[in-house]
Amino acid sequence: MIFVVLLLIGGIMLTSNLFRAKEPGNIAILEIDGVIVERFDLDADLENYRAETARGYNILDFADGAVRVIEADCPDKICIQFGWIRQVGQTIVCLPHRLIIRVVSEASEQQLDGVAY
Repeated sequence: MIFVVLLLIGGIMLTSNLFRAKEPGNIAILEIDGVIVERFDLDADLENYRAETARGYNILDFADGAVRVIEADCPDKICIQFGWIRQVGQTIVCLPHRLIIRVVSEASEQQLDGVAY
């Protein structure tokens, strides 16, 4: 009985996350070593940005309300493979450089999410 209830709750949570409308973000936040270094307005016309860390560099590209990493000197280049991100909650991570880029919206930054209270 408990297993059935847990399975039902899990199914409801999964379907609600899959079919929820994806909210486009308008801010990209750049974090290095867990510290916010820069905030980018994705609605603006931005030039490429070179993010320098103690471990290397990443070059960010902006277009059409989205951001991506187009060049990096990390060994695995996984951060480049993430491609364009534009929706709230999407992230690009470069572990060797300890760099995170995440997309948020101004409205969602001022509200609590489902985890925080």
